[in-house]
Amino acid sequence: MRTIIISDQDLLIDIQKGDSAAFDLLFDRYWDKLYRIAFARLNNSDDAKDLVQELLISLWNKRETLIINTTLENYLFGALKFSVVSYFRSLKINEQRLVEATERINILENSVIDVKDYIELEHILEEAVNLMPETLKKIYELRCDNVPLKEIASRLGLADQTVKNYLSELIRRLKLVILEKHPEKNLTYLAILISILNK
Repeated sequence: MRTIIISDQDLLIDIQKGDSAAFDLLFDRYWDKLYRIAFARLNNSDDAKDLVQELLISLWNKRETLIINTTLENYLFGALKFSVVSYFRSLKINEQRLVEATERINILENSVIDVKDYIELEHILEEAVNLMPETLKKIYELRCDNVPLKEIASRLGLADQTVKNYLSELIRRLKLVILEKHPEKNLTYLAILISILNK
């Protein structure tokens, strides 16, 4: 028996009519993708799950008045970006770190690659970093968490210039990994790599 694939547009129409089954299908279709992006930005599984759940429930609650002038995927991704920014603002973090976190989301939103490719890239980077010395691994984790270089130096008990040198070495190694695994996408992936680590 052939499986019928319902388009996002048809799903949205059904949701606006109050079809809970359509909402369940949308939930299943986008939950994992949205969660992975949220977790990559927040680095906190519980908060990422809460953020995505609240986003999707909000869509359901507003279904009767919802107006979407783009694709459903773009709408959800834009809503997630807003939710991430609101999350960071609620923590009253340094404004520069908020800007950095937002820019990283913008890179994905405006990139020629899709969310799936971005997630694949982050997975490749994480696998490569796990094989690196502990100091490089820690610097990668802290930069992905938008921690400024000076703060990284303070946490690790290193000089600022030493951290910069380590970061340069980290980026050099990751560039080689990208060129080896995805030579056809190296320019786009390298741009995202630089954005992630904010060299």
